[in-house]
Amino acid sequence: MIQTQGKRDSPRQTRAGSASAASSTSGSGSDSDDRDTAVSIPPVPPFNCRPFSRLISFPNNDILSDLTDDQLNALIFQYFQEKGFEHAAFNFGIEAKIEDVPIDRSIINKGALPTFVRKGLRYTQLKANVLASDVNSFGECCRLDPLDIITNNVDSLSKIIKDRKENAKKKDNDGEKDIYCGVSDQEKETEKQKLGKEKEHVQDMRMQQVSMHSEDQCEVDVHGGPPLIAHTPSLPSMTHQVSDSNVYVFEGHGLQVASCAWSPTDSLLAVEYKRDNSFYHFAFIEVKVTSNIWAMVLNRSLYFSSAARIWKISDDISSMHSSLLSVYVLNDYNAKTDGQSGSITNLAWNGEGELLATGSFEGQISIWSKNGELKKPLKHKDSIFFLEWNRKGDFLLAVSSDYKVMVWDTNKWESKQELAFNSEQLLGVAWRNDTSFALLSEKQRIYVFNVGECLPIKTFSGHQKVIGGFKWDPTGTFLASYSIDGPIKIWTFNRRQSLHNLMHSPSVCSIKWSPTGPGTDNPDKQLLLASASSDGTVKIWDCNQWHVLYSFDGHREPVTLIEFSPDGELMASGADDQTLFIWKVKDGTILRSCSCYESMVYIVSWNREGNKLAAVFENDTLCVIGLSLDDSSVH
Repeated sequence: MIQTQGKRDSPRQTRAGSASAASSTSGSGSDSDDRDTAVSIPPVPPFNCRPFSRLISFPNNDILSDLTDDQLNALIFQYFQEKGFEHAAFNFGIEAKIEDVPIDRSIINKGALPTFVRKGLRYTQLKANVLASDVNSFGECCRLDPLDIITNNVDSLSKIIKDRKENAKKKDNDGEKDIYCGVSDQEKETEKQKLGKEKEHVQDMRMQQVSMHSEDQCEVDVHGGPPLIAHTPSLPSMTHQVSDSNVYVFEGHGLQVASCAWSPTDSLLAVEYKRDNSFYHFAFIEVKVTSNIWAMVLNRSLYFSSAARIWKISDDISSMHSSLLSVYVLNDYNAKTDGQSGSITNLAWNGEGELLATGSFEGQISIWSKNGELKKPLKHKDSIFFLEWNRKGDFLLAVSSDYKVMVWDTNKWESKQELAFNSEQLLGVAWRNDTSFALLSEKQRIYVFNVGECLPIKTFSGHQKVIGGFKWDPTGTFLASYSIDGPIKIWTFNRRQSLHNLMHSPSVCSIKWSPTGPGTDNPDKQLLLASASSDGTVKIWDCNQWHVLYSFDGHREPVTLIEFSPDGELMASGADDQTLFIWKVKDGTILRSCSCYESMVYIVSWNREGNKLAAVFENDTLCVIGLSLDDSSVH
């Protein structure tokens, strides 16, 4: 839990926690920025004062009191939930006792914590520019990198600005264009300069790789790739915007959308909702790509109750605006909630699209038919964190909050395998094939088990920091993993060390394999790996030579999610710049964009045919976007 100097809202003593410590830098916010006061403005001090005295001072310009522990913890907890950091939210919520905080979190603005942090960065940047400016003038504001702002004090930042301005003046005298200060200059940076930065970045990453002291690094190829076939489009024109007739927005639900999953065989969509005024007790969500059925979960009041729904989605999006949708409501009895449904934490369709599994906070797994009929209840002792079917559908893998892993035989509906990890927290699961699966540990290890065996058949280890995610390729031959320590590692079973280290940036946000190549429904197409990064780019990697084929540079802020279409021809990407792009993979063309909801997209899911995309935005907008298959620009 983050501690501040203010008084708490309750007499509880503050509690220190590992999850909150990691959030302390992002939770500081700004001191007194962007506050309007109803008082008269005093005259500007004379310019013969020291430089910083040129700032206009407002009487009583501080907030009424210091930010309390409870207020800050509520902001951090909401941030974890909005970003999908389920495990961090779970641990932080327990240690901070969020359920006891006397704050109605439903009235906190979406994205409140990042907004306050951004304002704090802007305030610090402005202050540094004022200190760096001449005594009698304040010129153009020089933009600073956020990393520079959080790692330097104001005096150091002002020196950086002075040095940049001096260099800019020298360049002006030499007839060169100043690219150091000013928004317009930075936005007009040439492609040649961008490629130069890319080369410098690869060199820096190579130097970081050399400095790593892990045994894993001694015989590993490091790939930055040849000169990029870069695609750097300008902002999409209005013709790229998705038309209203091709979008169906679910309105009037007044609920938070937690998860959605298409059926792999039908036009059914499963959606999970949460009420703002309820405490969800850290519902962990797993999004699975399936076809046209949509399941939805409703958490009601403070009973931790919920109801899943399966929606029938029409083939014609435009017809949905004038007709009622068919829906199946999923309700099951739970003794812990006085007969109410348990708080659902995740959804997963089986490969045939006939069964939908839901996991709950109360430790119950419910198996439903696609028509909403409860087929089988399965019981765990604790909350269900992860739930995933193998491709064949004869095994269901479940991980609960008591560090227990259970594999269910879905032919007999009995436990096939149980594993206990004691205090080693699991951060992810993924089936390698129908009979083996991988578990991601908080200790930078990935364990691979065969169904029915109690010891791992393989352990991958080499990352120096917490692993952000991992994915098997479609055949289970290659395993890709990424971490904040820099490289994307490619693993194979016949090597103890990673086969390749792919350099994108130190902050990779997501990776996805294309559904192409041998063993897939698209065997004649090349297998690709995509990576999204905080530098605003998406890179497409050649999985034969392991170098970069394309670098898509359309977003202006960190790209947080990517998803290939089922045929591998298209890719959807969402970023912090509140845009959703649909790319043509083979040449990087932006076919469609959606930026009309003034919010960041955090869930996307393609239907089986690849002609519809479900998208969830942070302002709780939920929509289905239709793509016209007869549009020649799409394929």
